[in-house]
Amino acid sequence: MERNGLKRQLGLFDAVMVISGDMIGIGIFVATGAIAETLPSPGGVLLVWILGGLLALTGALSCAELSASLPYVGGDYIYIREAYGKLLGFLSGWSSFLVTFSGAIAFLAVSFSGFMAFFFPLLGSEEKLFSATILTFPFNLSVHITFGTISAIIVVILISTLHCIGVRPGTLMQNVLTTLKIGALLGIILLGVLFGKGDTANFSPLFDWNTFGNFSVFAAAFIPVVFAYSGWNAIIYIAGEVKDPQRNLPRALLWANLIVIALYLAVNVVYIYGVPVTEMKGALRVSEVATTALFGHQTSAWITGIITVSILGALNVVTMIGPRIYYAMAQDGLFFKRLARVHPTSGTPANAIILQAVWAVLLILTNTWGTLFTYVSVIITLFSALTVGSVIVLRYKRPELKRPYKLWGYPIVPILFVLTHLWIVWGSVTEKPWDSLLGVFIVSLGIPAYFIWRNRVKEKGS
Repeated sequence: MERNGLKRQLGLFDAVMVISGDMIGIGIFVATGAIAETLPSPGGVLLVWILGGLLALTGALSCAELSASLPYVGGDYIYIREAYGKLLGFLSGWSSFLVTFSGAIAFLAVSFSGFMAFFFPLLGSEEKLFSATILTFPFNLSVHITFGTISAIIVVILISTLHCIGVRPGTLMQNVLTTLKIGALLGIILLGVLFGKGDTANFSPLFDWNTFGNFSVFAAAFIPVVFAYSGWNAIIYIAGEVKDPQRNLPRALLWANLIVIALYLAVNVVYIYGVPVTEMKGALRVSEVATTALFGHQTSAWITGIITVSILGALNVVTMIGPRIYYAMAQDGLFFKRLARVHPTSGTPANAIILQAVWAVLLILTNTWGTLFTYVSVIITLFSALTVGSVIVLRYKRPELKRPYKLWGYPIVPILFVLTHLWIVWGSVTEKPWDSLLGVFIVSLGIPAYFIWRNRVKEKGS
C-alpha cells in the first residue's frame, strides 16, 4: 500500500490503454472536416495533424518527468501545487471538478446517448417527459428531461458504480474498449488501402500556398486537432496506482502518444485517398463520407457503432481519473474530508467517484455543461500551460528532487508547449473577451473556498 492510500496495481499495458482510450474519442471521426474547411489542401490537413501530435508529445514527455518524480494520484493538481503554491493547485483542482472532468463526463454521456439514438430512435426523441424552471434571475436555469437525458444519466451511474466496485473491473473494461477502438481504426486503414476505391490524385496538389501562408487561417485549423489529441496525459492522474512508476509512466506516455499519432495520420491519409479534401470541407462526419466513398455503400451504421464505442471508452477513462484529483485535494485538507477515504473493500476513492457522478448528473439535467466549457476553456488551457511549465519551475525550485526520467530536449520542449498554449489563450481572449472574463470569475469563486478549507486545516493543526 502506498502512502497515498491506493494500491499500485496497474501495469504498463493498462497505462497505455488508459491514455490511448482517452485520446481516441470523437475527434478523429469529425475534426478533419473542420480542418479542411479552413485549410483545404491534403498537405495542410496532414501537417496540422502532425503538428498537433507533436504538441501532445511535448506535453506528454514533460509530464513523464513530472509523474516519474512525483508518482502520486492527482496529476496536474500535484505539479501546480509543488511549483506555484497551494492556491493555484487548488484552483486547478477546483476547475477540474467544476467543469473539466465532470463537464467532460456530462458531454460524453450525452454524446453517447445521441449516437445510440441511431440504433434506438427513442433516445433521440425531443419529447419532454418533465420540464421545470429553477431560476430566472440572474440567469435562466431549467431542467428538461427526455429519454436521451435519462439514458445519459444511467450511463454515468453505471460506469461510476463500476469504478466504485474496484480498479481492476474499470481497467479491464478500458482495456477491452481501447483494443476495440484501435482495432476499428486499423480496420479502416487496412480495408481502405487494400480494398478501397480511392484515388491517389486526391493528394495533388499537396499544398495550397495561398491559404497555407495565412497564419490566422492555420491557427484556426489547429484548434480541432488540439481537441482530438486531448487526453495525452491521462495516466498522470492515477500515477499513484501504477506499478514501477519511474519506468512505466514515461514509457506509457511516450508509447501511447506515438501509437495515437501514427493511427491518426494513417486514418487521415485513407480519408484523403477516399475523398478530395475540397469535398470534406465542413463535413461533420467526415469518417462516414470517406468510408462510403471508399467502399461504395453506406457506412453509417458501421461508423456510428465505432464512434459509440469510442465515446464509451473515453467516458470510462474520465470517470476513473477525475476522482483522484479530488481525493488528493482532500488529503491536503483542501476539499471535503470524506473524499480522502479509500473504500476498505474495493480500495477505490468511492466517495470522490460518487460526488463526481452527482455533479455530472446535475450538469446533464440542467444542460449547463456546454456553457461552463465555453466560459472556462481559456482557463483550462492556461492550467495546461502551467502544468507543463512546472518542469522548468521545479528544476529550479527543487533541484534535489529525484528525477528517474529527465526530459529530452529540455528546456525547448516545455517552452514550445507553453508558448503554443499561451498563444491559444491570447487568441481566445482576443476573440471572446467577455466569455474569457466570465471564465476567470467562475474559477475565482474557488478562492474563498480555498481559504475556508485552509483555515480549517490551520485550526486543526493548532
